Amino acid sequence: MDENQYSTAGWLAIVHAILFPLSIGLGFLEYGISMARHREAHLQWGISDILGIMATIAIVYVLVVFRKLLNERYNYRGIDFLITVSIWWAIIFQVVGTMITGLTVVMSPVPEILLTIVLVSFFALAMIIIGIVDILVAVRLFRAKSELNDLIIAFAVITVAAGVFEITVILSPLSLLLVPVSSVLLGVILLKEKETVEFV
Repeated sequence: MDENQYSTAGWLAIVHAILFPLSIGLGFLEYGISMARHREAHLQWGISDILGIMATIAIVYVLVVFRKLLNERYNYRGIDFLITVSIWWAIIFQVVGTMITGLTVVMSPVPEILLTIVLVSFFALAMIIIGIVDILVAVRLFRAKSELNDLIIAFAVITVAAGVFEITVILSPLSLLLVPVSSVLLGVILLKEKETVEFV
């Protein structure tokens, strides 16, 4: 792989670490403002959605390059399928979330109890799925630790912690705090790999 791809993916991982919490924070702010204006549960598209889409595009590219890194530099394919699932999960989560917002805009006003049930059900199912995937990713990376570098194993530690939080659903908001850390670590892994390729 061209070392420039490692560099691009590395910086995009760091960009994702910034965009992700920013989109979440703005999303809550926009929801609060909307609630104050409409006096009821009300979703609407905003800047947070744009940032969320940008963050999703960034992390999808990062995961694709990370998978190629494991394949080509470490000859490791143990989590190829799980990374593919993670990629599709990120895309589907973003698309479905955007669709839910769109439907509430079109069908407004939506009964608060209905909106709450839909959002909680969607979020719980999404967290359980990605939690299982994250734990499996971490377990497989731990099993191959002799073949991988310390930074990748550190990534596995953060991933398993996030996975445990996610499958509880109730503690899943804590996993959101680990996403930027995980993204920065992926960025460092990819940028250091670029340096290694250039040095060699």
